[in-house]
Amino acid sequence: MNRVALSLLICCSALILPCSIHVQGAPASYGTDILAYAGRYFGDLSSPEYSSYDRKMSMHVAKRIKEKYHVDLDYTSYSTFDLLEIEALLKCKRSDESVESLLTRFQS
Repeated sequence: MNRVALSLLICCSALILPCSIHVQGAPASYGTDILAYAGRYFGDLSSPEYSSYDRKMSMHVAKRIKEKYHVDLDYTSYSTFDLLEIEALLKCKRSDESVESLLTRFQS
C-alpha cells in the first residue's frame, strides 16, 4: 500500500510541477494588461470589455510579430485572429517567399 501511495505521489508531482513553472513564466511573456482578462467570459462581442481585450491582444500580437520577425504591422488594420494567422504563416514561411505575398490575403 505504501509503495502505491509513494508512486502516486511521485507521478502527481511530476505532472503538477511543470504546470506551476509554466504559470509562473506567463507574466513575463504576456503583458499584465492581457493577464487582467484571464478567466473572464464575454457575453457579447459588442461589449466594451471585449473590445478593450481585443485591442490589447491585437497590440500584443503585433508587437510580438515585430520583435520576432521584424515585420511592422498596424494592429488596427487586422483582427486578432488575422494577426495570429499571420504569425503562424511567418513562422512557417519558406526562405524564397516574400512577406508581402503572405499579407495579400488579409488586405481587403
